[in-house]
Amino acid sequence: MSDLPEFDISAAHALARLQATLAFADSGSEASRIALYDSAEQLLVTLTLTKPCGQITEAGYLLLTQASGGGDMILASGQAATGVWATGDGKLIGRGLVTDEVGAGHFKLLGSTGTQLYAGGKAILGETRIA
Repeated sequence: MSDLPEFDISAAHALARLQATLAFADSGSEASRIALYDSAEQLLVTLTLTKPCGQITEAGYLLLTQASGGGDMILASGQAATGVWATGDGKLIGRGLVTDEVGAGHFKLLGSTGTQLYAGGKAILGETRIA
């Protein structure tokens, strides 16, 4: 199947998918959350998003926003590696890599010095765009 050309969708279809993602993420009574884990799958922090969880930009992305501008409390020290985004009801939305803002991860932490987190500190979501 790798010989197939890339499947391109229209801008209208892409917008409809983003709107559906936004609606699904905000379904349920609570705000959606992104749980960050280290490579051993230890939970480091849970980032609570705003409700709605973000906004669709003119550039064609869903830009996620964290509820607390000051960050969420880090529970355990470690290097964030994987993010798991779930609805407020706990339904899986998606999972991806975590990097700092200069990295190519799906979920970005504020700053450019890596993803090391320290218990008792605050984790702040960087510019995280969902296409």
